[in-house]
Amino acid sequence: MKKPHVTLGSMAVFGLLALAPGAAGAQTLHGPYLAVGGGYDDMPDRDLSINGFGVSSQWKPGLGVFAAFGYRLSPNLRLELEGSGREAKVKAFNDVNPWAGKQWDNSVMANVLWDFNIKGLPITPYVGGGLGATWIIWGDNFRATRQNPPTIYDADSWRGGWQGIVGVSYAVSPKIAVAVDARYHGAFGDYKFPGSVAGRVINQFNPETRSVFVSARYSFGS
Repeated sequence: MKKPHVTLGSMAVFGLLALAPGAAGAQTLHGPYLAVGGGYDDMPDRDLSINGFGVSSQWKPGLGVFAAFGYRLSPNLRLELEGSGREAKVKAFNDVNPWAGKQWDNSVMANVLWDFNIKGLPITPYVGGGLGATWIIWGDNFRATRQNPPTIYDADSWRGGWQGIVGVSYAVSPKIAVAVDARYHGAFGDYKFPGSVAGRVINQFNPETRSVFVSARYSFGS
């Protein structure tokens, strides 16, 4: 995890700990709940192929958001249906060749999460994972800026998706909890983006992102 992730995550955890006096600490109401959140998202260098030549792509950090409908089956086990969106701007290929354009990552995930309700601990750690579908879109004239005229690689495609989640939550009240978590998110298989010039194509691209999200959760349970 890069330094910005560590800094943001640490600040959020300290913030949860600061809420400790006089609050419940764990949210254990059984039944449905809603969660919304967002925060920092970053994609490390990703390998891909342009017209059969392998290159490395570099990306600027972006933002992500999510909303989830969940159900708590027990004090520990939660199930969720989550929709999320992430945005990133391309920076360069092979660290030196400037590119322009954006990537949008829209995903739907079915998550399973496990809360560790540890007696005496003011926060509740949790871990989880999800499987679903990821829709990757390249747009805003995705291109090499030095090429004139440029080949545009605006396109989109679906693949199966996955994510891993590690976080902590804090119950402000029996029904309201706040949380911070780190998420590692990616897709099964490679994406292909045909260019605006016949025969030119970018393929063998497999996105993976690392996020730090802050969220709020409201329980309708009893």
